[in-house]
Amino acid sequence: MEKPNKKQVLLFYCVEAEELARKVAAQSDLINLQSINWRSFDDGFPNLFINNAQDIRGQHVAFLAAFSSPAVIFEQLSVIFALPRLFVASFTLVLPFFPTGSFERMEEEGDVATAFTMARILSNIPISRGGPTSVVIYDIHALQVSFIIK
Repeated sequence: MEKPNKKQVLLFYCVEAEELARKVAAQSDLINLQSINWRSFDDGFPNLFINNAQDIRGQHVAFLAAFSSPAVIFEQLSVIFALPRLFVASFTLVLPFFPTGSFERMEEEGDVATAFTMARILSNIPISRGGPTSVVIYDIHALQVSFIIK
């Protein structure tokens, strides 16, 4: 029986995850690091550019995120929502840590479930040519969050 061909994966990453992305890529010849220009306009809003965007069409793409603070989440979500729309074969979001589930407790009327909001956002990442995005979370913090991400 012939072994199936292994997939090449183009791995994009945020600024904070660069060191981890390099370590991951060093473990396999099938993982190719890709770059994004993470800039800001004068007003502070993100001015982002996915390098070689035309070359990722039909490729398997992953993004290594780091939602370490509210300040970086929006710019990363902007890239996360853009990548699957570039006609990629598949898209995987790797989120080592799900931050909003850490201390959140719904204890009284009026408490806002930010983990649920983040899960709904992640559940609405556009589909790629290969179907829905795979979301991989390593440290989810709250078991109930795993049931609300579609």
